[in-house]
Amino acid sequence: MKARSQIISLVGILLLLIACNHQTNNTEVDSGAIVEQVKSQVEAFYTADTAMNAQGVIDLLWPEYTMLTDGNYSTYDDIKAGTEPFMESLEAFHTKWTELKIIPLGNQHAISSFIFTDSIVAKDGTITQSTGPNTFVWEERDGQWKLIYGDADHYTVK
Repeated sequence: MKARSQIISLVGILLLLIACNHQTNNTEVDSGAIVEQVKSQVEAFYTADTAMNAQGVIDLLWPEYTMLTDGNYSTYDDIKAGTEPFMESLEAFHTKWTELKIIPLGNQHAISSFIFTDSIVAKDGTITQSTGPNTFVWEERDGQWKLIYGDADHYTVK
């Protein structure tokens, strides 16, 4: 089952990369500027996530956003409807992101990836600890970078 979800993830990312490539203009790419702009947005996402700011997270997504989490797809509407109730159910949310990489794909698309380690405490006292890879695809529209696609796999911390 794990291999199947990994294959689905890889195919999805490949198709997204192909689509992004077709949308890229033939103008020169300023990789340094794109990396800095996307890094700022990654930091904004981290801040909203760890502050349990549901609206802050939603504000960083384009309405076409899709997320593959542990082999299950969620749409923008799913995430918009579920983020606030989920965050309201938490007492604390701690995460550490390491190995951040940002790869520009053109002037309007970039990938960010990192390894996360989460420790989540629900209001009922349940503690969940997990780690895994996260990949985001960012898209720039009218000078604003937001997420168009995400992929994360959670593995129990032992």
